[in-house]
Amino acid sequence: YYHGLTISVNRRVLNNFGFIASYTFSKAIDNFIDIRNELQQTVDPLNLKGERGLSLQDVRSRFVFSGTWDLNYTQNPFLRDFQVSSIINLESGRPFNLLAGQDLNLNGDNPPGDRPASLARNIGLTPGFAKVDLRVTRSITFKENYKLQLFFEGFNIFNRVNISDVNPIFPQNANGTFNLPAKDGNRFVATPDRFRAAFAPRQLQFGMRFAF
Repeated sequence: YYHGLTISVNRRVLNNFGFIASYTFSKAIDNFIDIRNELQQTVDPLNLKGERGLSLQDVRSRFVFSGTWDLNYTQNPFLRDFQVSSIINLESGRPFNLLAGQDLNLNGDNPPGDRPASLARNIGLTPGFAKVDLRVTRSITFKENYKLQLFFEGFNIFNRVNISDVNPIFPQNANGTFNLPAKDGNRFVATPDRFRAAFAPRQLQFGMRFAF
């Protein structure tokens, strides 16, 4: 089940500048994931109603901006023939499934998909995602029929650490309780000690293209 609202603004290239910006507010719910077997994590396969919860694809808020600025109009000789473009992607955190790491209901599933304290499925929340990519291009024309393009590209130029995976196991203590993370509203927020993987760090590359 998916419910969403999207607002977008599209400014066509005018006065050497154009952009597309969009914001999406949404909520995605499911009771099963069949893309990756290791993420099924079902408490009771005979009770799919009990698995209804936030989808792993649920991103409550997403903002995307892409724009291009052509500097060919300027009289500054150091800026002429340059073009700057960028993509900005901002997202709220994604759900993750809190697991007990043991077969609490003794139904013999392996690996066990039981959740601590009978929590709802995918009630955990990972940190948000933010990424800024940048491209700078310079075009040099020779004798009208030949063009050389030099470009620089930077991905995640601010080198932000975007968490891609967290440790979801919260085992039962000797007294029968679980050390769960702090809550933000009704969601359990992953703490830094739970981070175990991240998306790519800053990447830079240079290139050229010759057209004739």
